[in-house]
Amino acid sequence: MNQKTTNKTGEEGYLAVLRIPSFTVLLVGRLVSGAGQILFSMATMWYILQLTESALAAALIPMLPYLIYAFLGIPLATISDRLPKKPLLIWTDIWRAVIACILAILFLTGSMLPWHIYVANLLIAILGFMFNPATQTVIPAILPKPTEQLAPANALLNSSSKTIELLGYALGGILIAFISVQSILFIYAITFLLSALAIAFIRIPVTKVVKQKGFSGFVKDSMQGITFLFSNKVLACCIIFGAIINFAGAPLHIFTPIFANMVLEAGPQGYGLLQSAFAAGSIVGSLLSGKYAKRLSLAHWFLISYLISGASLLFMPMYPNLYFAIACSFLLMLGLALVNVPLVTSILLSTPEEKRGRVMNSMGVLMSGVSNPLGLLLGGWLIEAYSPSWVYMGIGMFVIFMGTASLFVRPFREDRAGHTSHRKSSVSSGI
Repeated sequence: MNQKTTNKTGEEGYLAVLRIPSFTVLLVGRLVSGAGQILFSMATMWYILQLTESALAAALIPMLPYLIYAFLGIPLATISDRLPKKPLLIWTDIWRAVIACILAILFLTGSMLPWHIYVANLLIAILGFMFNPATQTVIPAILPKPTEQLAPANALLNSSSKTIELLGYALGGILIAFISVQSILFIYAITFLLSALAIAFIRIPVTKVVKQKGFSGFVKDSMQGITFLFSNKVLACCIIFGAIINFAGAPLHIFTPIFANMVLEAGPQGYGLLQSAFAAGSIVGSLLSGKYAKRLSLAHWFLISYLISGASLLFMPMYPNLYFAIACSFLLMLGLALVNVPLVTSILLSTPEEKRGRVMNSMGVLMSGVSNPLGLLLGGWLIEAYSPSWVYMGIGMFVIFMGTASLFVRPFREDRAGHTSHRKSSVSSGI
């Protein structure tokens, strides 16, 4: 029994996954390009703000990917599923580098206009939403034992991207202050060229492609992701509950700086600390759930996640202290991150490889692509009507209510009971 346990731990551990060359190269490539993407977004937003002196014009830059994802995320994933994955990953990186170089040349020649920035961001977002589903299709294919290794692999990808996000925005502000925009654009282009070069050295198995002919066939293929998700009752419940929670929680994007300023009286420094706590919580939550993903059912993770995050939101405004708020912010994102890795792992393992891109993008569109923008509109109304403290407590109570309500949802109950009986039988048989 000890030998079996040792072997299993060796197969599933983070170090074991990092020893897989293809995965490590892909991980490093994504981190490098992710850092470049943060620089690109910050530099183009800053340029638009200086050029137009309009906060709305600058806000359109980060809003473009959300709009593209909401309306084109599923069709773009369908195209991604129909194409060979390795060439698609390489060429989407190369084209993003080319677009950045064109922008940099426009800067150098003094020909840059605002619409160039918007078109570039639009094209880069489209290429990104083809690249991402292809990556999600490839990851299980390059792992020798995906059933054991996919959870820690997803956790490493999530936590690493959050780490880059945490460091990237801090360093990005410094770089924008000291170097020119065109230099940042060239750096951005180099990051994607490095990513493409890294992918070129990865051995990626050829994945199965199944497609229907004609426009009607394309539409039917695009709907297969949604159909697959709702064919599984547990996944369907996760999608519905997740969309409701994302809708309710979206106003926090607006209220966090207001809460830091008005309630905590901590100013921009306090806001920065809360944002750092969010990122740190996401990193720790991803690593915890990646390590213990198979210990609990998806329904168990869902319940724990929402109780922790809801309680954090509820208690944060009750004791308006910066350090207490930092701790609650950390626990809030830790709680939300706990369910992400088990959910993504469960979907990837149960999805046929020819549908993975559509299924994953469908999940994202259904859970956040529509609910987040609607929730932000709700936040715009709440900000005029209620204080940040009441909004935090209200959302916290709602999240706790939704987590508690999951105890009475039949698919969740069956998932918890089935996983518990499976664990007991595994223990009794000495596995």
